[in-house]
Amino acid sequence: MKLFLTSAYSTHSGLDILRQYAATDTAQSHSVCDDPSEADVILFVENTQFDDILFKALLSHPLREQFPDKVFMYNEMDRPWDVLPGLYCCMTGKHINAARHNAFAYLSTPNPYVHEAHTLDVEKQWLYSFMGAMSHACRRTVMRLEHAEGKVIDTSDFNVWKTDDSELEVRGNAYANLLASSEFILCPRGIGTSSIRLYETLEAGRVPVIISDDWVPPEETDWSFAIKVEERRISSIPGLLKSLQSESVERGEAAREAWEASYAPNTFFNTVGNSVSSLVLGEAHKHKSSHGAHLQKWITTGGLFTRSAKQKLRGG
Repeated sequence: MKLFLTSAYSTHSGLDILRQYAATDTAQSHSVCDDPSEADVILFVENTQFDDILFKALLSHPLREQFPDKVFMYNEMDRPWDVLPGLYCCMTGKHINAARHNAFAYLSTPNPYVHEAHTLDVEKQWLYSFMGAMSHACRRTVMRLEHAEGKVIDTSDFNVWKTDDSELEVRGNAYANLLASSEFILCPRGIGTSSIRLYETLEAGRVPVIISDDWVPPEETDWSFAIKVEERRISSIPGLLKSLQSESVERGEAAREAWEASYAPNTFFNTVGNSVSSLVLGEAHKHKSSHGAHLQKWITTGGLFTRSAKQKLRGG
């Protein structure tokens, strides 16, 4: 599939990042096209536009008017609405339409030090950890968790999107070290249903504990290595993770494998192409019922089970 990558706005780091991923893509199943008329898909790569929250510039863009049937978007808004068909990081389970939307990962992390977490030679000191801002009520419940082997840190006083390089270095390294020294990483939802932390956890090769009732899993990944906990059952997390501790290495390795297969710099563009292709070809209809099956598999009640196979206001 040939993709024409663009944005309706003058400055967009996400577009630059996806173009870099395309240049390092190793699958070579899809390609970047310089001519929108020859492209199979025109993909608008957009984050939240605070000066155009309703995406009026995108909806009135000449390419959308000229090629309405092949225009899609990547959308990482925390509270998205159906702007165009495409890839959505935070579309809720009740609003996602399999004919128009695919759940998707974030293009990148604002923390450049996360990439080091996988190779840091540190002791796994913590059974679980969480470092983040109180951007959703469930995170306040997370902060009240108490366990001798648990570490939770409130960073509500820090905004990763508005900081200088020196503070980012200190905070970023501290976060990377906490990832590396933990077996399980708590990944509660923030303003949106998803979290950049989830994909940082995969990159670090640690086990994500997904706490987000409305989150929809991207279908390119078998998420059975992850642990899904309902928001109302957060208090059960310490005991649950202690019972699953013997599985943490295997699950963490599977998480890293999933990141390398779909979200690493040399595979991410291929994942984008495949996901858009599924919408173009209508394959999303075939998988419409799979979300419920996946969630049923992950929701935990305390028993053991074995693995079967930035927005500016966001607090991480």
